[in-house]
Amino acid sequence: MRAWHASRIRGRFRDPYTQQFKVTGASTGSVVAFAKWDPPEAMKGLREGFMIYDEEGREIGTARDEDGKIVGGGVAQKKLKAPEGADEVLYEEFFDGLKRMGEKWKTDEKLGTPLVLSIICTDPAYHGRGIAASLIRPVLALADKEHIPAYLEALPLAVPLYQRLGFKPVDRLEYDLTKAGRDGKAVLTIMVREPQSAAV
Repeated sequence: MRAWHASRIRGRFRDPYTQQFKVTGASTGSVVAFAKWDPPEAMKGLREGFMIYDEEGREIGTARDEDGKIVGGGVAQKKLKAPEGADEVLYEEFFDGLKRMGEKWKTDEKLGTPLVLSIICTDPAYHGRGIAASLIRPVLALADKEHIPAYLEALPLAVPLYQRLGFKPVDRLEYDLTKAGRDGKAVLTIMVREPQSAAV
């Protein structure tokens, strides 16, 4: 799983159409939290400072031409195969569900294409310190300024935080864990946030 996730993240670091933020520990310098955003084409505020990274995570330059425009069409995210030893049917079911929800909710005739928070993680040792909110609020402020909606898929423990930040539940994605030999269901809450006139 570690190798599989590393392959996914490296691909995203090379994509000039994503923007990623991190928080590092003051004493260790290690990453304690990070967030990955997929801004829509119309969003200008997150375009400044895009960098491209190589396989080892080293900066290799900005993703702009001499006129300041973003170059390329983004790195095509190839669909990775299931990690070795994983149930491929369940793997496909999970990612097909995410794709289906994205197609259903990531386009709004009135609001347009949203800003997407696709990944946010905090080291458990740093939970409860407001780090996740600090990674989200400044980006939502930019979205509000540009009248851009936002979209995410939330794990149950994160739903209250997202609601405090102005997201509203619009759908649910459920997976039957008994298919994987476990009890119950895994639930993702699909949440959308309309642009707001004042910062949350």
